[in-house]
Amino acid sequence: MQTVGIEDAGKLARVVSGAVDPGKLTLFSTMKNEFGFLPAWLDHHRAIGFEQFLIWDDASDDGTGAYLEAQPDVVVMRSEHGFGHVLRYRDPDGAVRDERMGTYMKIAVPHLFFDGAYVGYLDADEFLILPPGIGSVAEIVARLRTEGAPAAVASVVEFFPADMSGLDGALPATFDGLIAAYPFFEAEPLVTLRPGQQPKIAPMSKTAHLFARYDVRPKLERKGWHRLWMPKKAREAQSFQKSPRHKTPLVLRNADSRLTGSHYANLPPSGEVLLTVAHFVFTAQFADKIERAIAWGAHTNGASKYRYYAELLTRMRGVPEGFLSESSKRYTGPEALIEAGLMRWPDQDST
Repeated sequence: MQTVGIEDAGKLARVVSGAVDPGKLTLFSTMKNEFGFLPAWLDHHRAIGFEQFLIWDDASDDGTGAYLEAQPDVVVMRSEHGFGHVLRYRDPDGAVRDERMGTYMKIAVPHLFFDGAYVGYLDADEFLILPPGIGSVAEIVARLRTEGAPAAVASVVEFFPADMSGLDGALPATFDGLIAAYPFFEAEPLVTLRPGQQPKIAPMSKTAHLFARYDVRPKLERKGWHRLWMPKKAREAQSFQKSPRHKTPLVLRNADSRLTGSHYANLPPSGEVLLTVAHFVFTAQFADKIERAIAWGAHTNGASKYRYYAELLTRMRGVPEGFLSESSKRYTGPEALIEAGLMRWPDQDST
């Protein structure tokens, strides 16, 4: 198996459209067949101050690639390897581990272009929400620089409709449309900031609560020689994978500071700033996403989580207000996130 370092990303992926401007505030993402979210995702993040988008496109075949290449503020990269291709990664500290290509791209690609810059990291179904009174991501970056913080962490807040009927129709093409179609979130804290340390993360996401409520449990599928004996690693691969409750959407890129995976940076984030990422999992295209993920199989543990999602949707069908709980709240603006403990900005009253 090939061993690569963070410096080898340029050998594994190439720019196929656009040219990177290292001086622009940049949002990085890896994408595969995300055409449905792209108009809303790009427009929203342009509106909040990102000036450039660096996208690793994993051989999309739904129009995503052509759409991205037509955008003047988007730089597109591609590789011969897909998201699920496994590499042996040697990190800058010398530790070696197996890593999927998609995660390696998140860690390594921005290091090709940016030195001393804060870089944004979000997936196509994730939308950064700014704190009240903050008009641009640049203001957050300025605050982090003043504080001397190498990163800012965010609560990953899943938005959802009242029940399964809300998943009907077309996927909205704007952020406001997504909020209107899927307006509810759980008003419960997910991230506790700990100055000088990595944050403390809540044990359960909205998805995990739904799995428990509808009694969706991991099931072992034994195929081939696993019918006779299944090793522990194979059994664990079919267990529930925790849905994200946090990520680090802004990270300083330099010799000492970097992203280390899909959710953490190597250095503790700001102990004062807690952002919010709206995660649109339960949408009009969710059933199609489940089908694609299972067929693709490149997600963690062969996309086992998506098999459980399929069972969950079957059990929820026909249940009035089946997504809602006692903690569910309709989104009215970032003030509601601060009130729920899902966002924190030093100049805002969080009581």
